[in-house]
Amino acid sequence: MGNVRAGALVIGAGQAGARAARAMRMADFDGPIRIIGAEPHFPYERPLLSKALLQDPDGPLPWVLAEDQYRELAIELIVGVPVTEIDRSQRTLRLANETLLPYDTLLIATGSVLRPIELGHFPTERIFSLRTLEDSRAIAARLGNGIRVAVVGGGFVGLETAATMRKRGCEVVVVELADRLLPRLACTEASELVLRHHRTSGIDVRLGTRVVGGGEGFLELDNGDRIAADMVVAGVGVRPNTDLAEAAGLVVDDGIVVDAHCRTSDPAIYAAGDVTRQYNPLLGRAVRLESWHNANVQAEIAGRAMAGLFDTPAEVPWVWSDQGSLNLQMAGFPDQVDQVVIRGDPLGEDGISVFQLNRGQLVGGLTANRGKDMAIIRRLLAAGGALDQDARMLADESVPLRKFQQGR
Repeated sequence: MGNVRAGALVIGAGQAGARAARAMRMADFDGPIRIIGAEPHFPYERPLLSKALLQDPDGPLPWVLAEDQYRELAIELIVGVPVTEIDRSQRTLRLANETLLPYDTLLIATGSVLRPIELGHFPTERIFSLRTLEDSRAIAARLGNGIRVAVVGGGFVGLETAATMRKRGCEVVVVELADRLLPRLACTEASELVLRHHRTSGIDVRLGTRVVGGGEGFLELDNGDRIAADMVVAGVGVRPNTDLAEAAGLVVDDGIVVDAHCRTSDPAIYAAGDVTRQYNPLLGRAVRLESWHNANVQAEIAGRAMAGLFDTPAEVPWVWSDQGSLNLQMAGFPDQVDQVVIRGDPLGEDGISVFQLNRGQLVGGLTANRGKDMAIIRRLLAAGGALDQDARMLADESVPLRKFQQGR
């Protein structure tokens, strides 16, 4: 009995957990692999919850892997049962049904959880969040022409949701506390472009204000305005779901702290996805990223490392958001910027590309409906950000971006 391998356990039946399990098996990990998830579903990808599935709840479901792949890869799924405790000394997990599962190596991929919101006396049964498949279905079932929806929070998910609801004929108001949309964008011009896009589509965007109360059919703002609303979608941000990790005594600092190989402070435990704060060698510091791409990258790193292969290189951070007909992409994670160059007309119809520089070196970039430019921005950043031309020439659209790549 003592020679039986406990194998690998994965807490979190989401994108990062499923892809890490697959990466483990593809790296020739030959022990048992089990994924434990609180939701009663096969692992699925979340980006479509605010877009395609909200538009058509009967459309194809975004499974991470097909059902037969789990059988082919000998990955066991235990779904609908949350993990309640990690016992590091015994290397076991306790499930909500009191089952104990042993592990040799463990991956925590518990993602993030929504921050609470207070809406006064607005009916709670008409307040929704958008985090799970059930959330998306519940919201979609209530949408239709003329339905008045208040979206509280103008982040990526809030704006994606607002754009989809507008497509479905809803009257949509977005309430955002910041004085501009997406303040982490590279420049105010980019924020203004996003704002103009949503207002042009018929969405009422209220900036620099917050909800202070509500009642039957309305929300009250701190500037005295009242917003008529049949339902509310709350998207005021998330926090990393580190509760299990903290209770187990792992090092946590706005996310489970992991190294470049996704190793936590316990050598038998790894973490991947939105729940982590990872050291990125390309940036030279630790960052926490909430993105589809980062979850995939970390899953591959963690899965291979858990199989004994520490060979997966770091990647430049990259995020994207589709908001109706607007595609936003951002690359890099700059902490210091002393120059911003805009390519394209922020007031035009062809989108823009924004380049963030520090001491003449590219450290980050943003594109709005210019995906081809983003491909070059990512290559430049991956190569270190050095430019072969004067950075000011990035604004000149007669100069192809490939001219800025070294050796071109």
